[in-house]
Amino acid sequence: MGQVSVVMQFPVPVEKVWERLRDFAGIIKWYPELAELKLIGSGVGARRTLTDREGRRQVERLESLDEAARTLTYSVLDTTLPLEGCIARLWARESGLGRSEVEWSATFGAKGAPESEVAALLEQQFRRNLARLARQLSS
Repeated sequence: MGQVSVVMQFPVPVEKVWERLRDFAGIIKWYPELAELKLIGSGVGARRTLTDREGRRQVERLESLDEAARTLTYSVLDTTLPLEGCIARLWARESGLGRSEVEWSATFGAKGAPESEVAALLEQQFRRNLARLARQLSS
């Protein structure tokens, strides 16, 4: 199994960051490649279908949402990416007075591509989208 983890600092309180991260359907507001999001259900077990600007889609299921620990875990059920068995986690935590950090990590199996390439692709996506979220929250 491959693993990837990205940690990014945010110049805003953790409550503000968590408010955005905990919204399973809200990812469309800070994931710039997304053109459409369809949500079926609510809470743990909800499924979201993400479609990017090039028409590729990915189906994900919310596996856990822990308000006290500020963590959200989801699985990737169907994707055009060269991976399988992907479980991802977002975790928001305090990192000082009025500051926070977010860790976005995933474990996955590579399918049709070297594990190192899949890890690099996920890391790039996580880093780019967390940077966008940080910019939105700090403006």
